[in-house]
Amino acid sequence: RIRIETLPEPAQQWCDQKQTMASHQEIPLKASPSLLYQNLSYGDGKFVYVHKTEVHVLNVASKETSSIQAKEKAYQAKVCNLNGTNVLVLATHGGAQFWDLAKEKNLYCVAHGEDEGTFQARGIASVGSSVFVGQSTGTISVIEGGSFVKSLKEHKDMISDIASGDLCGEPVVVSADLAGEIIVWDKAANVKCRLDKSPGDTATCIAVTPVNIVCGYGSGKIRLFNASGKKVVEISAHCRWINAIDYCAKTNMLASVGEDMLIQFWKMPTAADPKVAMKGSKLLKDSLLSGVKFTDDGSKVGCTPYDTERLFLFDA
Repeated sequence: RIRIETLPEPAQQWCDQKQTMASHQEIPLKASPSLLYQNLSYGDGKFVYVHKTEVHVLNVASKETSSIQAKEKAYQAKVCNLNGTNVLVLATHGGAQFWDLAKEKNLYCVAHGEDEGTFQARGIASVGSSVFVGQSTGTISVIEGGSFVKSLKEHKDMISDIASGDLCGEPVVVSADLAGEIIVWDKAANVKCRLDKSPGDTATCIAVTPVNIVCGYGSGKIRLFNASGKKVVEISAHCRWINAIDYCAKTNMLASVGEDMLIQFWKMPTAADPKVAMKGSKLLKDSLLSGVKFTDDGSKVGCTPYDTERLFLFDA
C-alpha cells in the first residue's frame, strides 16, 4: 500500500496499489542515460537526455537517435518554451548553451556572471523570455535574450532542480537545493515565499501544477505545497531515492520514478477536488530510473534507466 497523508488533519488516506500500466515499448538508444536528476526532456517530437559529456536526441516518430556535441560538459538538457518557441537549453560547466532543437544547431552560449567560476550546473526553467540556470554554488543565473542579466544568491547549497509554471494563475519559478531549501520566485525573479522545510531530506525534483508545488525527495516521499508554501499533502511514494517527476497539465497527471525501479502515476488535486489518487504503477526490473517525461499532448510518457541503452515508452 501507498500512504497518502493530508495535512494538517490527523486522518490518513490510503490508496491501494492495484492498477498497473499497460504494456510499453522499449526503444533502443545509442548511449545510456547518465545518473542525474530529471535526466529526460521532450519537445518537437523528440526526447532529450544527457550521456556523460554528450547530449542525445531520440526522434519518437522515426526512432532515430542523434547526438549534440556540446563544447563543454553538459549536466542537464531541457527543452524550454521561450515566448512560444521551443529551445533546447544545456546547463554546462561554464554557462548555458541554447540550441535549435529541430535543426540541432547551436544558437548561442552565455557564460555565468563575472564573479562566478566554472562548476557543475543543474536546474533549468523558463518564464517568458527569461531562463534560470542553477549552479553547484547555490547561485542561479538569470539569462534573457542571449545575455546574462543577474545572479540570484538566496540558496547556500548546490541547486538540485528548478521548475516553472502557472500557480494560482501567476507564473512562478521554483528552485530547490540539496539541503532541502525550496524557494518560489515571481517572473521578475523576486522571492515570493519559501516552502516548509523537511530537515535532512534532499529535494531532488520539482513540478508546478495550477494549485500546488510538487516536490520529490531522497526519502522517497512526494510532498505537495500550496501557494503560501505550506505543506498540504505528503505521499510515501517510493521506497528509495526519487530521481524525477513530471506533470502533464492536459491530463492533470504526475509521473514519478525512483531508484526502486518503479514508475508511478498520480492524479493531482484541483481547485474543485483537493484529493490525490494513485492511478497506476509499473515495476521495471533491473532499472535504476533517472528521468521521466510526458509528451506534449499527454498521450505518452517516456522514462530512462541509468546505464541501459533503451527508453521505456508508455501510453499514459
